[in-house]
Parts: sequence; structure tokens; C-alpha cells
Amino acid sequence: MTTVWILTYRLSKRGEIMIKFQYSDGNNNSDFIKGLINVISREQNNIYWGVGDLDIIPRYSGDYPGSGTHKNKEIAWKFGEKVENEKIVFLEGATLYEVLDDTQTIRRGVFVCFFNNYPYDYNFRPKVEVTEVNTIQHSLSHLEIRILDGDMFFILTKDKKMISKLENEYPEFLLD
Repeated sequence: MTTVWILTYRLSKRGEIMIKFQYSDGNNNSDFIKGLINVISREQNNIYWGVGDLDIIPRYSGDYPGSGTHKNKEIAWKFGEKVENEKIVFLEGATLYEVLDDTQTIRRGVFVCFFNNYPYDYNFRPKVEVTEVNTIQHSLSHLEIRILDGDMFFILTKDKKMISKLENEYPEFLLD
């Protein structure tokens, strides 16, 4: 059985609220991440995601035979390579779900949520480990998820309603 702990939340100087989650199975967290993305997408459906500073572990689909056709598309592997080369990749929710379906775990990464009417910022380089931990890294972003060591999740947003939705989704894991 998998356990998720919501540890605490605090308000930053700029008004961002941070919730910290601790997920007990850091080696198999893609379903939990899909759940978080789903809660966020239900509340805000006109969004896209910027992903950076990523360490992704694809699902194991067996050894590659070395000959003949290869039916695995290696979606997670190719996505990880793309993030490594470009430093940030922007994608819609459906594409993010495809990546997560092919992912065993994300050891570290930053998922930044933007509204569709904001342009892509290819100069943006999100990092998991930052000096101002209670601050969203991009001024135009709606929400930011940072994953550290596969089991620590830091969610930052100014949207109190979103915080409430996340708290209501996992009430049994809230700590005072």
C-alpha cells in the first residue's frame, strides 16, 4: 500500500502558498504525479506545462532484442533526452499523461503550469533546488510542482482554491 503525507503549507512574501507532500514509494511515483496533474487540470483546463531539471526513469518493458522491430516507443526516455538537451520542454496535458504512462518514477523535476494565453519562454530554466524555496520561479506561472528524490513534492501557487482542492483530494494525509 502506498502512503502520501501532506506535511505543511506556508505563505511566501509574494503570496505563494506551498504544500509539501511526502510520497512513500519514491521508486514508483508516476501514478501519484498523474493524480496531482488530474486534480490541477480539473480546476484549470486552459493550461500547458513547462518541464525542466528532470531525472526520469522509464517503465521497464523488457530487454531490447537487438534485431527485428521494436514495438516500444520509449516515450519517457525520449522526453528525458529532450529536456536534457533543451533545458525546458513545453507540452499540453494529454502529452504529459503519455509521458507519465511510460514512466516508472521521476526522481527530480520541475513542472510549471502556465495559462494557454501566455507565450512559451525558452529562456526559462527551472530548477528543483533553488535559494528561494517558497517562491514560484516564473512570474507568469500559475502553479509549480517540484519533485526531489522521488518522494518529496513541493507545490506552489497563489490560488487558494487550488490548495483547497489538493487538500480535499487527500484529506486523510493532512497533518496539522
